[in-house]
Amino acid sequence: MYSTPGRYGAHMTATRGDGRRREQVLAAALTVFATFGYRKTSMDAVARAADISRPGLYFLFSGKEELFRETVRQELDRALADVRTALASPDTDLGTRLVAALDANLGRYVGTHLNEGVDELLEHGTAQLHDMYDDHRNAFLGTLAAAIADSAPTRPAAGGVTPRQIAEVLQAAGEGWKHRVTDRADFKNRLHVAVDVALRP
Repeated sequence: MYSTPGRYGAHMTATRGDGRRREQVLAAALTVFATFGYRKTSMDAVARAADISRPGLYFLFSGKEELFRETVRQELDRALADVRTALASPDTDLGTRLVAALDANLGRYVGTHLNEGVDELLEHGTAQLHDMYDDHRNAFLGTLAAAIADSAPTRPAAGGVTPRQIAEVLQAAGEGWKHRVTDRADFKNRLHVAVDVALRP
């Protein structure tokens, strides 16, 4: 195993093994980590959830800390990819694209038992994740702000508020609502309201 430059933080561990199988293991690991937390999760529990032998799991990942980092990295990468896909949707107005992007990043587990658990991992896993989550948040805000700025020729300026500030307000609204609703449809409805208000001239 060796380190290479990564998107989040200074380095990431080079991968080995079948890529698709690795993705399946990381998806299973996310459920286990989010359910039991980092400290209470064991490699044995992840191996059982992923239907892989313990030696097979250690072939892919050197230990729990690396497994945790790569689990979160995959989840954040997927979320940001979904955000960019939502914002690139053709023939769709800005408000609809922003709602889809916010939902892709913040609403992925709303209404499921993983909602709180995933947030706990991201907010309190700094010892293992270092700046990974902060880097993701900044990338997300930058992507939202760029989409808002690109719409400037067709959208009147809102009292001197910058695209970045609008993005930050929308993220804050989404992060608040995701813990106060019980299903994803309600979450999306509230995002529509927040986006409508934020984009008013």
